[in-house]
Amino acid sequence: MARRLFYAQEWKSGRAFLRGETAEHLRRVLRAERGQLYELSDGERLWLGRIEGFAKGAVEFALIEELPAERAPMPVHLLASLFKFDRFEWMIEKAAELGVERIMPVASLRSEKGLDAAAEKRRSRWEKIAREAGQQSRRVRPPEIGAVIPFKDALHSEAETRLFLDEAGSAPPILSALENPAASVALLCGPEGGWDERERHAAKQAAWQPVSLGPMILRAETAALAAVAILSAARTSATRPQ
Repeated sequence: MARRLFYAQEWKSGRAFLRGETAEHLRRVLRAERGQLYELSDGERLWLGRIEGFAKGAVEFALIEELPAERAPMPVHLLASLFKFDRFEWMIEKAAELGVERIMPVASLRSEKGLDAAAEKRRSRWEKIAREAGQQSRRVRPPEIGAVIPFKDALHSEAETRLFLDEAGSAPPILSALENPAASVALLCGPEGGWDERERHAAKQAAWQPVSLGPMILRAETAALAAVAILSAARTSATRPQ
């Protein structure tokens, strides 16, 4: 069974420290003991650590050895139009598990009024959700949660492949747009109710490739995660040794 992974908050002199809620969870819920081994990440490197001791709100580890750190060969940046927060947070959690590198909330024309202002107050909560999901799925680094940006600014996002997820029947299947599955991908997903025609036009003018998940109408969070899962599967297939 794979060892649990945690993002340590402090590193010094061959030691790493977990603090706050994560430390309390390790000690009181997982019943961790001195001498037990866990994997620790600083966001770039991965280490095998042995518990050396406990303090109030902290767990101290001795670093035993550096471990190989695997990273996704195809970075995916998810630009997701805002929708109801309970479902948006569920999408963040699952997108983190699927390996998305960055999640950018987008205020589109059909996003519910007031969500953009309220979203900024939730950003720390969303970062916590992303961290916990990243630890659970054994990622070296959790996804970055960006500030809310307007749709027009989202169109300036840079990536080798830029996909505009569209429910319009004329859009080709998403897999047909992946000429290079190892390329970085920006995926722009719509709100509840779909895109406004003005947004479709602006995306086309900015050279975003419209893509489809098929004829069924999916909820916003379902569509985003289905598209991410397809991209992840394509990446895995393209990079697996033959």
